Amino acid sequence: MQAIRSFVPDFGTPLPRIRPEEAGVEAKWIEEMVDGFAAKGLRIHSFLLVKEGKVYAEGYYAPYGPKQFQTVYSLSKSFTSAAMGIAQGEGILNLDEKLVDIFADEVKAAGIEPSEKMRALTLRNCLRMSTGQAEEKRGVDFITTFLCNEQKEMPGEVFRYNTMATYMCSAALWKKGVDLEKYLQEKLFDPMGIHGLHWLRCSRGICTGGYGLSLLPEVIAKFGTLLLQDGQWEGKQLIPKEYLDLATTKQIDNAASSDNKDWKAGYGYQFWMCQNGSFRGDGMYGQLCVVNRQKKAVAAVTAFVDDIQAELDVYFDNVLSRMQPAPLPKDEAADQCLLAKLAALKAPVEQPFDDGGALPLGLLDKEYHQGAHSLRLRADGQALLATLDGRELRVERGPLQETQCLATGGLLNVVSGWKTNAYTGYGVRDGALVLRLLFIEEMTDLRIVIHPDGRLESYNVYDINNPKPLAD
Repeated sequence: MQAIRSFVPDFGTPLPRIRPEEAGVEAKWIEEMVDGFAAKGLRIHSFLLVKEGKVYAEGYYAPYGPKQFQTVYSLSKSFTSAAMGIAQGEGILNLDEKLVDIFADEVKAAGIEPSEKMRALTLRNCLRMSTGQAEEKRGVDFITTFLCNEQKEMPGEVFRYNTMATYMCSAALWKKGVDLEKYLQEKLFDPMGIHGLHWLRCSRGICTGGYGLSLLPEVIAKFGTLLLQDGQWEGKQLIPKEYLDLATTKQIDNAASSDNKDWKAGYGYQFWMCQNGSFRGDGMYGQLCVVNRQKKAVAAVTAFVDDIQAELDVYFDNVLSRMQPAPLPKDEAADQCLLAKLAALKAPVEQPFDDGGALPLGLLDKEYHQGAHSLRLRADGQALLATLDGRELRVERGPLQETQCLATGGLLNVVSGWKTNAYTGYGVRDGALVLRLLFIEEMTDLRIVIHPDGRLESYNVYDINNPKPLAD
């Protein structure tokens, strides 16, 4: 049985804080950025703006805060890239190694007869998203499925985004006796004073690599600062500069891959190029680490948005493009106005509706199913003990309250085994039970309604493909 782990959020010594004017930025420009996010309907969770390693503005939209873990989806890829660079520098692997050689045992065990294209595939091709595979596939066994996935072109010829290619980088480290999570902790995070970060793993126990890393906002800011400093931290070279020079510059053309300007400016090794000269790691729903060497600036953002280009544009247009090379005159009044605005930031979180009706006991002690999900409810006084997909939750009546529960991966053949926080509450509406379950680290925000006739309906607010209002 998998051990249950607990993680204490620790981003180490905070980056120094300065006034916006010291970074060559007017406070009102940051206010305009915040207003711009709101005007475009962008649900931001946190941001830190950094210049030369110093934070000149930061905002946290409650209940998100500086010590709140959040999965960062494909921003994880950039951290996997860092591990690959460190491992190559230590002689553990070579980016030009062939995957069929690294995974020779898996090829033999599965009876795979590698094609000429598969025999040519290297780790470098995986890092550049140029595997030649026409589509990304995931099966019961990630490694075997990848090795069996037919290729349309020779590796290295065409950019085609492929998260499983990043997983194969993590798996390559694993084949060489290196656990991605532990390796980054030792080589990168320990020297930076960072602890508590954690990663989803496949059923083999391998870190998923291309997604599944849970981060803190300040860690993203520190990582961007590390990249800006060519991989050096407090005088120690943590990531080889030679590798970062390649990883964070254009290595393959991706102009045909998207209509969005900042998705067709080139791709490095798990980093995107931007048309204004910045580069970035990014993750689904707007997780960003944006670095601009010319202005020595970093933006770290966590969010839930369906338009990352708009999110980038708001930052670029309101702040980065206006940033001055020298400090501006101090403006105490503007600074205080900004601080008040930032202190009041809140994410839109729906509370459970409650008309004060009696708890409908006839709806309890039953098994409810929707798709692959199951729910069971028991009464404990006025509280409910909920079992949702195997994890136990105590749900009090009324506004959302923080509690602890077991995290779940939520993706094909992915496992997790750690405690995470959730905000839960329930109410009664016309005899129906209305549950609100916000799993904040996983970005799962459920409204579940059990009607008097036993019919269950639910949806995830964090579902770009199925948008619904936060309230009826």
